Amino acid sequence: MRKKSVWKNIGLLLLGLLLVNSFGVAEEETKEESKDKPIQYNSETSLSMVLVRGNNQNFSLSFDTEQELQIKKYNRIEYKGNFIKATSNGEKKTEIYYSHLKYDRKILPRSYILGFLRYERNKLAGYNYRLAFSLGGGGTWIKTDLMNLSTELAFGWNNENNTTQTEVNLNHSSSMWKETIRTSFVSSLLTGKISYQISETSKIVHQETVFLNTEELEDFRINSVSSIYASINSRFALKTSVQIIYQNLPVKGFKNTDMYFLSSLVIKI
Repeated sequence: MRKKSVWKNIGLLLLGLLLVNSFGVAEEETKEESKDKPIQYNSETSLSMVLVRGNNQNFSLSFDTEQELQIKKYNRIEYKGNFIKATSNGEKKTEIYYSHLKYDRKILPRSYILGFLRYERNKLAGYNYRLAFSLGGGGTWIKTDLMNLSTELAFGWNNENNTTQTEVNLNHSSSMWKETIRTSFVSSLLTGKISYQISETSKIVHQETVFLNTEELEDFRINSVSSIYASINSRFALKTSVQIIYQNLPVKGFKNTDMYFLSSLVIKI
C-alpha cells in the first residue's frame, strides 16, 4: 500500500509539471497574435496559504490580483485587489482588504493622466474603512529591457471612519451627511515604482507610496512593498514580498507600523 501511495504522488507531481509546461507552450503560440490586437488583457494573481493543526491551530491566507485592460494603446483600465487574513488558535490576528479601480489616458509617449477610486479596510489597525477618489498624472522616466521606473502624483477627496468614532444613525440622512463631511479631507498621493530584471527568469519590483492629508500635514502614511519574482515559465512564478505600512498618526491605541512577509504562487494570463 505504501509503494502505491508513493507512485501515486509521483504521478500527480508529473501531471502537474506537464500542465504547467503546456501553459507555457500555449503562451508562446499566441504571443505574436496578441501584439497587433486593439484590445489587450493582462492578469496577474498571487495566492499564499499556511495551515497548522495539532497543538497549535494557525491559518493564514493572502490573495492579490491585478487585472489590466489596454484599449488601442492610449486607454488603460486597471483593477487591483488584495486581502490578507490570519488566525491563531481561533483568534483573529490579521484581516486586511484593499481594492482600487484606475483609468489611465496616454497624452504623450511616456506621460498620462489618471483617475482612480480606492477602498481600504483594516479594523485591527483601527479603521473601518478608507475611501478615496483622486485625479492626477504619471510618467515613465526609464524604460529599457532591464529597468522600468515610473511615478504618479494625484490629488483628491478622502473619507475615513475609524473604530474610535461614534456610530451614526443611518436612518437620519442629515446626520450621516454631516458625519461624512466632518470626516472628509483633501489628500495627495505620490507613488514610485521600479522594476529590475536580474536575469531571464527573475526580477525585483519595489513600490513606494506616500499618502498625505493636506489639511493636517503630520497625518501622512508610507506604504512600501518589495518583491522578488522567480519565473517557472511564462504562466507561473514564485514571489516573495515584504510589505511595510507606516502611519505617522495612527488611530489612538494602535501601533504605527505593520509588516507582512509573504511567499506566493503567481499565475499570469
